[in-house]
Amino acid sequence: MAVIKRLFEAAVDVTARLDEEVDKGVSTAWGDLMKYLHALQIQAQVLIDMALRASAALGHPPATPLDAARYLAGKGVFTQEEAAFFKKVVGFRNVIVHQYLAVDVDLVKRVLESREYRKVLSLAEKIYKAVQDP
Repeated sequence: MAVIKRLFEAAVDVTARLDEEVDKGVSTAWGDLMKYLHALQIQAQVLIDMALRASAALGHPPATPLDAARYLAGKGVFTQEEAAFFKKVVGFRNVIVHQYLAVDVDLVKRVLESREYRKVLSLAEKIYKAVQDP
């Protein structure tokens, strides 16, 4: 559980840093975009790692991140809506990592300006609580 705690702390930290950057105003200048994408990638990967580890810790070694999300939803850790959002986070992370030339800058700007990235922290918190009191 120490690893999940460390991952949760990283989610808190990255989200706070994203908040600080967004408070300054969202810029689509190349350097700023790279900064945002890297932070969003880290945040997404932390959530994915937490879901994988939590699923295994709660009794279901998952085959994939989406398998972990389905299991967590079945255990009541996530709602179905949150599991669907988790799937979007995984897809977004995959685009950033594997299809980086296809990143939709307007989508990134919307995610930042609406602070939708904070939903990732909310899911991370749910996972963290679930492994604290299974």
